[in-house]
Amino acid sequence: MPVNFLATVYVEGRQAIPYYDTLKVAVPALALLYAMKYYFAGKRNTWQRDMHGKVVLITGGTSGLGAQTAKELAALGAQIVFLVRNVHDGWLIEYINDLREATNNQLIYAEEVDLTDLYSVRKFATKWIDNLPPRRLDMIICCASVSQPISMPRQITKDELEPQFQVNYLGHFLLLDILAPAIRAQPPDREVRIILTSCASSLTGEFNLEDLGYLKRNYPAYRPFLVFGEAKLYLALSAYELFRQFNNYKRKDGAPCNVHVSVVDPGMMRSPGFKRFITFGRLSLLFVYLLLWPLSWLFLKSSVDGAQSMAYAAMSPEVVEKREVAYISNCQVRPPPPRSEFKDPEKQAALVKETHKLIEAVEKNSAIERNKFKKDSEKKKEQEKKKEKVNKDKPASKK
Repeated sequence: MPVNFLATVYVEGRQAIPYYDTLKVAVPALALLYAMKYYFAGKRNTWQRDMHGKVVLITGGTSGLGAQTAKELAALGAQIVFLVRNVHDGWLIEYINDLREATNNQLIYAEEVDLTDLYSVRKFATKWIDNLPPRRLDMIICCASVSQPISMPRQITKDELEPQFQVNYLGHFLLLDILAPAIRAQPPDREVRIILTSCASSLTGEFNLEDLGYLKRNYPAYRPFLVFGEAKLYLALSAYELFRQFNNYKRKDGAPCNVHVSVVDPGMMRSPGFKRFITFGRLSLLFVYLLLWPLSWLFLKSSVDGAQSMAYAAMSPEVVEKREVAYISNCQVRPPPPRSEFKDPEKQAALVKETHKLIEAVEKNSAIERNKFKKDSEKKKEQEKKKEKVNKDKPASKK
């Protein structure tokens, strides 16, 4: 009985406690470990919001930070539209079915959007806005991200761009740019939230409008982490010009802008991208990640922890009350990173202008290549048909 045990300890002293010498060392150590883990996990989102019936578009929603964010919003009743590279993936079908069951929400499905192909982005976004009346849209969350390992050689996408630059920045920029009419067409009493993700790596990014696509610079060695930081920097900076464009739009009904833009830094996480970065993208080096796992468990956030700031951006009324871009970190609206570009609207506008020029050039070249491929395919089919006809017209060989 606890009373008897406490009485024994009172009479005989602390030595009556079993394994006292071990406990007096282990308990403070465990308490310190718990305190450190609690601190580095960051703050928790305490806001709740009824998401029933709200339509949420999300990129990168099937893994890591995006998956946890989508799960939390789906559990609150939101209609989740995953923007994925391949809608016919068998794994994706199972994933969506499992999420529907786990959240008791059947309003979850996927649309095909390949961020490494601007034509794919344009097809989806154009189809979305080509609808009368305008389709409901309450939230766009851009979580998709590519982080190349240090050892990865330089690669290019179908559009002949650096993958990290195209996925982390350019693809999302084009998506939001084309969807802008659908966002502006929402009723004035419907708040639309646009949530972009950034990270501390944006501090390392170079602001270079002379080589926006990172194609001209030729360092002694390819440095993927610099491209990653630059893409994250551009995405965050474009958010400020995007908000100004929405805020300056004059509605015919005279209602004020009800579009709100947030940039979220979820913090350092044990994400799939982090694992790939640590192991240099090689299965043979997985042991490195396993060796570092105790430290990463203690000092880095899990996807659940990182998603708290995403949930804050999706639910907090402070995002709506703030009549400017909300830069969110650790479930708080904070000042943006200490870079001059974040306080320079002219540079932000110049970035958007150069991005439009780059997209126009890339899409023009892409259209030429598609037309060329189409003509070559048609020519090949015609040649095959002629060949088949010739073979049919030939008399049967005599035995």
